[in-house]
Amino acid sequence: MTQNPINTQTWFWLFFSLLVAYVFGLFVPLMNEDASHHANLALHMVQNHDYVSLVDDRGKNYLDKPHLHFWLSALSFNIFGINTIAYKIPSFLLTILGLFSTYRLAKLLYNHNAGLLAALMYACAQAQFLANNDVRMDAILTASIVFATWQLVEAATCSRWYNYVLAALGLAMAFTTKGMIGFVMPCVALFFLLLYQRNWKTMFNWRWILVVLMWAVFISPCVYAYYLQYDLHPEIEVRGMRNISGVKFILWSQNFERLDGSKWGKGHKDIFFFFHTLLWAFLPFCLLTYIAFFDRMTFFIKNRFQYFKKAEFLTTGTIIIIFAIISSSGYQLPHYLNILFPFFAIITAGQVMLKVETNRQKTLNQYLWVQYFVIAVVVFLLILLNFWCFPVEYWAAGAVAVVMTAALAYVLIAEKNTLTKLVAASALTAALTNVLLNGNVYQQLLNKYQAGIGLARVVNQEHIPAQSIFKYQHHSSGFDFYAQRLAPDISVEEIKARRAKGEPVWIYASTESKQSLAQSGFQFGTVYQHTDYGITRLTKDFLNPNTRPQKLTTDYLIQIK
Repeated sequence: MTQNPINTQTWFWLFFSLLVAYVFGLFVPLMNEDASHHANLALHMVQNHDYVSLVDDRGKNYLDKPHLHFWLSALSFNIFGINTIAYKIPSFLLTILGLFSTYRLAKLLYNHNAGLLAALMYACAQAQFLANNDVRMDAILTASIVFATWQLVEAATCSRWYNYVLAALGLAMAFTTKGMIGFVMPCVALFFLLLYQRNWKTMFNWRWILVVLMWAVFISPCVYAYYLQYDLHPEIEVRGMRNISGVKFILWSQNFERLDGSKWGKGHKDIFFFFHTLLWAFLPFCLLTYIAFFDRMTFFIKNRFQYFKKAEFLTTGTIIIIFAIISSSGYQLPHYLNILFPFFAIITAGQVMLKVETNRQKTLNQYLWVQYFVIAVVVFLLILLNFWCFPVEYWAAGAVAVVMTAALAYVLIAEKNTLTKLVAASALTAALTNVLLNGNVYQQLLNKYQAGIGLARVVNQEHIPAQSIFKYQHHSSGFDFYAQRLAPDISVEEIKARRAKGEPVWIYASTESKQSLAQSGFQFGTVYQHTDYGITRLTKDFLNPNTRPQKLTTDYLIQIK
């Protein structure tokens, strides 16, 4: 007898538990590298009333990602003020859109239950939590891509006029978030859907031309902004380049520069990099995703890609192509994998539900044991992090974690339905993990070991005039954001000139630059200090409380007499 699908009440509580974990993430301070750097680009827009130019917190022209993320952040700052939550709200809302789009796309390709499971798996992905915590472009890009893909498939299936318009809008959102990959990937997905179906009539439908034309209209504000910043100013120099065409860059060069990697410094170049990245990035369903993908490939090869109505090649083909592209890139970072999360979720949910519908109880039991293994590893790491590395200090996170642990124990002990146990235990593990990470571990990491945040708090508490703050041979994007001052660099001569005029001068400095100031003959007034560590590069010596002090440095906020 086929198992009953998971009941509505269970779905609700699983999604709610994940929502709680995401909400905890809204309160995590910004990490000192990309997240706070990107926030400062939006801060520059707001403070200078310049929503055309992309200028970073060091006053340099930013030639990398398009405008949408920064525009949305600036809009949120104007509505909610300049703070952590305001910066994260656009990514959080777009993540919800991405989850709904994943549900609808999976429902089109499979059924309602597969859609719910796919959305849940996407929401559970560990790197998706991270994308809503260490906010860059990834949550917005992934949501825009799956939204555009859903609308393209809807247009191909139902041919409603608004699906074409929304498809063009989704493609434009993805493009204006991270460039041409946002346009290409949904089109690749649609191509594989229609190719497998041998649906040549729809593939060559003239309405796709209208989609491209609408897409061109929707992206025109972003392209025009690049034109204004770069094409009209050939004197601007970025990464050693002059006479830059912003239009050419965003329409052509940007993604190819990433693939080449030569202009982005030293990055990973490992053809297997994303294979092992998937193991942590798509926790807790990563192993089931490997199984589902190879099961699906075996099915297609065995049947020589013959068309079956209940099968789909959209997810498989897209995963193969995008995986090949990012794996061959000359510059590889873990978050490049995020754009595939909805497709991983859909193919995995589809395979799991197929086993349920065909009453493959033995296979489902094997899946459950796979998840038991994953859960055991994750729980072990959670205990290590929250009882040894960073013992729980925040009562709210601890209280919620106790409730979720009790719910997880109940499911593992009392639940009899294999599918429900597999899904609920995995989802509760993901929620528990990120309640403790967002509510405890990251809070300690960022508040105790990011000097920029601590010293910016001093600026705000002591009411130090923002215009008197400068940086000397040191930089912290986090300090700039939380002090709400894009503090410029200053030289010894400029410090002397300002003090000669009687102007107050406060310097953000490292231990080395503080010594350099002292050697230049400056006398210090009030000096604040805070411990610092580059938390994006955690090491075993830092995680070990006994060896951690030896790995810490100190930053200073110095009043010059």
